[in-house]
Formats: sequence, structure tokens, C-alpha cells
Amino acid sequence: MLYVWYMRLVWRTSRIEGAREFGELMRIGERYDGAVALLWHEEVLTVAFGYPYVGVRGQTLASMGESGEVITRMLQKCGYVVFRGGSTTGTSRRREGALREMIDHMRSTRRVVYGLTVDGSKGPPYRMKTGGIVIARECGKPIVLARTWYKRYVRLPTWDRMAVPLPCNVIRYSLRGPYHVPADATSSDGLARFRDLLEADLIDLAAESYDELGRARPTNLVKRSAAEPYADDAMVGGDGAVAPAVGVTRC
Repeated sequence: MLYVWYMRLVWRTSRIEGAREFGELMRIGERYDGAVALLWHEEVLTVAFGYPYVGVRGQTLASMGESGEVITRMLQKCGYVVFRGGSTTGTSRRREGALREMIDHMRSTRRVVYGLTVDGSKGPPYRMKTGGIVIARECGKPIVLARTWYKRYVRLPTWDRMAVPLPCNVIRYSLRGPYHVPADATSSDGLARFRDLLEADLIDLAAESYDELGRARPTNLVKRSAAEPYADDAMVGGDGAVAPAVGVTRC
């Protein structure tokens, strides 16, 4: 597969930093019998290869459309368990119930580690949807913020300007957490407050990766203002899925 061949070339010719620390994600999954990792969509191209490279075997979500089919094959080729969900737009890409299935799977399966792109699949970029938090809350699992970034890359003309790392690079893995979902996240206001905290920390983590690798931060990599509405709270990050209500909250 061309994707795997290219990523092998990139990783073999690059200096890898933070790999041992990133392995803490699996140790957190073992300690708590599962975990939910959240990341930004701009780095999604390297997840399928880059996570197994450091021993992280995750499970994730891909959309129902044609691009989701390609992503699913890519992830499965690299050993992932993939759930098929939906999109923020387009009935052909939408399938209700993906969030419920992921919750049920985590409750019934040992040591599940989910990896979800929380601003996917249509954005807005750097704005976190709450589906991953709801999964962690409903299953009693911790949340970890994850980042894989690179010194040299090209951007694709997508809504998130997805990055493609180049060979002969510096690749850095970073984690923050674990975070435990607070008791008040069963209410919409409590969920919003916790979402805002995680979103701000994930923005900080991305900003650090740009700074440490000597790259300019994107102009839209900024924290949510107090006046910004609590939008898209009916979406689950992944490669995008409409999430049905769970418990007393929207997700």
C-alpha cells in the first residue's frame, strides 16, 4: 500500500522524539482499563502509521462516505478497529448510533483506547466536539490529549489544511493527561466547561509543537472567546459522526 510505504520512508529517515513518553497512552489504558485520546484533524494522516510505530494500537471512527472508506482501509491495514459513523453534512455519509456503539464496545471490551479527531470531519478547525468526552464520561474512562507533529511538511487544500510530513524530518510525539471527566459534565453547562478546558489545553499542546519545531502557528490556532457560541455540540469527533443523545446530555 502506497500510504504505508511512504510513511515507512518518512519515519526511517527522520529523527523521532517523545516516542517513549507517548507510549504512556497505552499504560494509561492498562491502568484504567481503557482511555480516550483526543487530537486535531490536521495530523490525522499520520495516525494510522505513527501510533502503531510507537506501540499504540487504537480504535477509532471513520465516516460513511467515499473518503471514509479510504480512511477505513488505511486504518485497518495498520491494525485498527474502525467504527463507521457519519458526517456533519450529507445524508449519504450519515449513520445514527455510532456513538452508542462505541460506548457499548468500550464497556464490554477490555483496555480499549479510542483515538478521535475532535474537530473532524468538517470543522471548524481547532474547535472541539464533545462526543469523545461523552464516551469517556459514559464509560468512566480518562481522557488524554495527543499530538504528533513534524518540522517539515506540506499542506493539502482541505478544510483543515491537513499536513503531510516529508522525509528527513523531525517527528515529535506529545501527550497531556490523563484528565478525568468531572461529575458536573452530566449537565450541558458542565460539559461545555470541561470541553472548553480540554480544547484550550489541546490548542496549547499544538501551539507548543509549532514553537518547538520552529514553525509559525496557524492564525486560527486561538482559544475560544467567551462570546463564541457553544456550537456543534451534537457532533462526535472522529472522521465525523452525528451523535445521538446519551443520558441527560446532548453529545
